[in-house]
Amino acid sequence: MNALNHSNKSLNRSLERLSTGFKINRASDGPAALVISERLRAQISGLKQAVDNTQRARNMISTAEGALVEINSLLQSVQDLVLEAQNDGALSEEEILANQAQVDDAMQTINRIATVTNFAGLDLLNGQAGYQTSNLNSTIGDGSNMTGAGIIDLNIHGAAITNGVSNITVNVNITQAASQAIVSSTGIGSNVVALSGTSLLVSGNKGAEMLNFQSGTTMSAIAAAVNTVTENTGVVASATGSTRIVFQSEFFGDDQFVNVKDIGSPLVASQFISAFDEGRDITGNINGSAAATTGNTLSINTFELDVDLTVSSTFHAQNRGSMTSASTSFYVSGGGLAFQLGSGARPSEQAFIGIERMGTDNLGSIQAGGFLSDLITGGDLTLLKDPETANKVLKAAIDDVTGIRAKLGAFVSNTLETNENSLNVSIENLTASESRIRDTDFAVETSEFTRLQILVQAGTAVLAQANLLPQTVLSLLA
Repeated sequence: MNALNHSNKSLNRSLERLSTGFKINRASDGPAALVISERLRAQISGLKQAVDNTQRARNMISTAEGALVEINSLLQSVQDLVLEAQNDGALSEEEILANQAQVDDAMQTINRIATVTNFAGLDLLNGQAGYQTSNLNSTIGDGSNMTGAGIIDLNIHGAAITNGVSNITVNVNITQAASQAIVSSTGIGSNVVALSGTSLLVSGNKGAEMLNFQSGTTMSAIAAAVNTVTENTGVVASATGSTRIVFQSEFFGDDQFVNVKDIGSPLVASQFISAFDEGRDITGNINGSAAATTGNTLSINTFELDVDLTVSSTFHAQNRGSMTSASTSFYVSGGGLAFQLGSGARPSEQAFIGIERMGTDNLGSIQAGGFLSDLITGGDLTLLKDPETANKVLKAAIDDVTGIRAKLGAFVSNTLETNENSLNVSIENLTASESRIRDTDFAVETSEFTRLQILVQAGTAVLAQANLLPQTVLSLLA
């Protein structure tokens, strides 16, 4: 009887496993296995939500990138108009004004795109997705009157501002100032070229130009001639004193050089020395991490902070005092976009990115000569006033937009897509593990169910035979 009861209980349990598909239906079926199974289920659920978060983040970034594609297209069309306006020998003033009207319309469209680009109520290109800073000792400017920071350009691409973190301190330390490449004439002789005349081969990082000068040409005239081809050479010149000319690279950094060769007059009579010099990049660190540098620009890309900034050419001299290094600091106090890409709430399972304002007042640079808003009628860089500088500003603006697009593209491919692939693999493996612990093995359980059925049937038959024994005894007595 006890054996039959045990078989019946086991049969019911096996039937339950087969009908539910679960090997563990209650805690008593396996307390330890239940604990592990529930933990795995929670982890799998979190990973699935992380996949959804990642896909939503990718859709948001794609929305912003799609709008930036249109801004890029508009900038390229404006560049064509500016280049056409520079062909003023073949264009009337009316035609240039017609082009200016198109430029104005394009600028308005860029501002409209920056204002209306939105994802589920979140503005993406109007600056709300960018980072806010505080405690900058001066506004972003040309650095000419700065006694503090001297930061002339700042781009924060990511900052790990999480719950409980009110701001991130950014400490900038410059250990060596950047320099331009500089060479000069010998300073020997008069203020004019000797009777034999001279020919100077002026070379820089943009190219080389041969300049010929007749006897009697003044030093200031030579410097002016060099400056007329700066766009072709990357070299600027200035006359200092009465007999000396200083040649220097247009910008700062290791990629800048100046090479001046006097090839048109006898060496003894030459007032110019064949000379070569290279520039030097700034060196320093941001928050203790050695910064990658180009010219006067420093950048780092860590989990906590992804930033590049440019300091003024006088930053080191203004801020070092009696020290060999110069420092400043500011705070990243809010803003940006934070994405939860993992199943836990740790900061390491989040990703951060910022998108600066893409309006015409923020595209371009002071170094290039202004911003896109200066190209609008009434500004200083209209097609009739200064198309040459307008073209430089457009190139800087195109670099700004393509730079942001590159950052967003790298974020999608290197962070979001790889994260989604990794999460899906984890979900697959964890689901298999959880299934192994909790789900019914139908092959094993069906076999067990059949065995128990036989035992129950056999037990029932034996019990029936046992119940017949008393009746047999009674029949003998009768």
